[in-house]
Amino acid sequence: MINLLDSTKMKKLYIYIILFLGIFQSAWSQQELKRANDLFEKAYYADAIALYEAALPSNKSSLVVKNLADSYYHTFNLNAAARWYRYLISNYGDAVEEQYYFKLYQSLKAIGEYEEAERVLVDFYTKEGNTDKLQKLKADAVYLENVKAIGDRFTIKNSYLNTTSSEFGAMHVGNSIWYTATHKKSNSKMYRWNNQQYLDIYTHPIDQEQLGDSISTSLSNNINTKLHEGSFTISADGNTMYFTRNNYNNGKRKTDDKKVSNLKIYSANLVDGEWKNITELPFNSDEFSNEHPALNTDGTKLYFSSDRPGGFGSFDIYEVSLQADNTFGTPMNLGNLINTDKKEQFPFIASDNSLYFSSNGHPGYGLLDVFISKNNKGSFQQPDNLGLPVNGGYDDFSYVLHSDGTSGYFASNRPSGKGSDDIYNFTVTKELQIVDCQQYIAGIITDRTTTLPLTGATLTLVDMNNKTIATSSTKENGAFEFNITCETSYTVNAEKTGYESNSKTIRSTKERNAEHDASMSLYSVSEKQKAEALVLQQKQEAEKLRTEALAIKKLEEEKKAALLAEKQSAAQAERIAKEKIAEKVKTEKALAKKIEDAINTESALVKETDRTVIQTEEIHFDYSLWYLRRESRERLQTVIDIMKKNPGMIIEIGTHTDIRGNGNYNKDLSQKRADSAKEFLVKNGIASGRIVSKGYGESKPIVVCHTEDACSEEDHEWNRRCEFVVVGWDYDK
Repeated sequence: MINLLDSTKMKKLYIYIILFLGIFQSAWSQQELKRANDLFEKAYYADAIALYEAALPSNKSSLVVKNLADSYYHTFNLNAAARWYRYLISNYGDAVEEQYYFKLYQSLKAIGEYEEAERVLVDFYTKEGNTDKLQKLKADAVYLENVKAIGDRFTIKNSYLNTTSSEFGAMHVGNSIWYTATHKKSNSKMYRWNNQQYLDIYTHPIDQEQLGDSISTSLSNNINTKLHEGSFTISADGNTMYFTRNNYNNGKRKTDDKKVSNLKIYSANLVDGEWKNITELPFNSDEFSNEHPALNTDGTKLYFSSDRPGGFGSFDIYEVSLQADNTFGTPMNLGNLINTDKKEQFPFIASDNSLYFSSNGHPGYGLLDVFISKNNKGSFQQPDNLGLPVNGGYDDFSYVLHSDGTSGYFASNRPSGKGSDDIYNFTVTKELQIVDCQQYIAGIITDRTTTLPLTGATLTLVDMNNKTIATSSTKENGAFEFNITCETSYTVNAEKTGYESNSKTIRSTKERNAEHDASMSLYSVSEKQKAEALVLQQKQEAEKLRTEALAIKKLEEEKKAALLAEKQSAAQAERIAKEKIAEKVKTEKALAKKIEDAINTESALVKETDRTVIQTEEIHFDYSLWYLRRESRERLQTVIDIMKKNPGMIIEIGTHTDIRGNGNYNKDLSQKRADSAKEFLVKNGIASGRIVSKGYGESKPIVVCHTEDACSEEDHEWNRRCEFVVVGWDYDK
């Protein structure tokens, strides 16, 4: 029995208990983290999220943050995904692979943060020195602006078949709508990727779509199993179908070495009204997935998506021929015109043999977008984004045209739907005509003296490199016109025999079809000679008058100086000196009074030993970045309010970095941060002349760190700060 009065024994027991609990907690944490990693490797993302979140307070390693961000990304919580990808890059930027920058880029586009998304990749490719990808990123942005300029190309409507779970892959088959959806039996098996039920293929009368999914029926018990059956295609005679299913047949489920059941394509035949002869296609494998089959119009080729070895990356689209004896040729990759190092999925071949598919590797508005590749003499052409509003920030896929060629179905998991993946009806309302942003330069050339239009004047359009782009001649009314591209500088040169030439520089804007006036007047050579002679005479007369006036002025100034020297005495000199001293003292007192009055009315104004500062909540910056955090923009409101109440106040914004990175880089980074804060104040109504921005780099730390490892991440973050010091006052305000 323990003697409660023995304090030494009690202290030892207490220490043992603490040590035991610490060891137990550590072992428990490691076990839970191992379980989270196991779930993640099996693609059980929804289950892994809770365990990773629980691990965060004690473990923010790059692996934990990566897996948590990826889990949110794969379950389409893109706000959370963006938050953790930002954290990953801010804290582990130099060791983070390109794919995570791309995922942050995609997540930000999905939630509408397009400018930040663009900046993420621009900064990464700039740091990497990858000029090719920088140029492609810029070209993609211009391309998407051109697509967006078309406006809405479709009318879309959320289908009555949708529920809060997943529905996609709809198409008309006879008098029915066939589509893929989660099991409609409440007790069916759950898919642990997203904790929804597994997928089956359903059928629904076309003329009763408005009655909703309650009258939809399972396509076939031979086709649908307890695992996934998804996208499908059917032959023109309706007797053969190809569909996607997990690696599952005859009641047995197979997995690869990561315990993942890959997807395969199966065929089935309609025999006496029933789907029978379920057969796995010969080019399937247990080690990779084949999915999303689609037949061409004459049934001689099958298209599908696969992550098989030898592709360009992730999922690519393949083509395989169907022989007359019902055998298959060798699958052929459609090549790098169609496929990228990202995902290409959900192919569909239209009646004109155009290929529609979804991709997150071609220029898009976020995640998967739908693209079209037209078929020219058997070859697929450069794909184009289908445009708005079929495409948006989230996944847009399984695009299928009806027989009329202008309407059909597609699916999307956009937040405005009923939940998860939804089917949408669409109708095409505009042609896909993608053109570069274009503007016009127009004007009239006139005679400067008579103001009459000049016919036959020669106009030359040159770019900023002085390269001739186009030439033209004025008509009888003196008019001319050039087509130009947006956001470019041009010079228009005007010439005519017997006249002096003239020119005008034009900078085009983003506004499409805007017109810039380049009207000019040309001076006749003979008229010019007369004018030059008159001007010369006037200059000579003016020069004579100016010389006389200067001489008179000099004489008067000499007389005044002599008189002043005679009158000025020692007493006068002393009085002048005292007046200057008094004026200086008055100025200093006025500044002190201004600051004292402001301090008495503004609690955020604080006088320190040798300076007066505006105190705000801490304003820090992410590692190696200079753009303002959201909370920093809110905290800067204190500075804005005080400066608006005190319109004469002049401040210095001083920003500081931690010691990581070399001194020159940190000095440049801190200056960018100071400029970023100044830019924000100016945008919010503070005159630029009232703000001095200065970056001190790592020269003035709060916490002195002799080495990078000597300080914690919190110490480094304290050093990455922003200060606001009152340095002057404009007394006229």
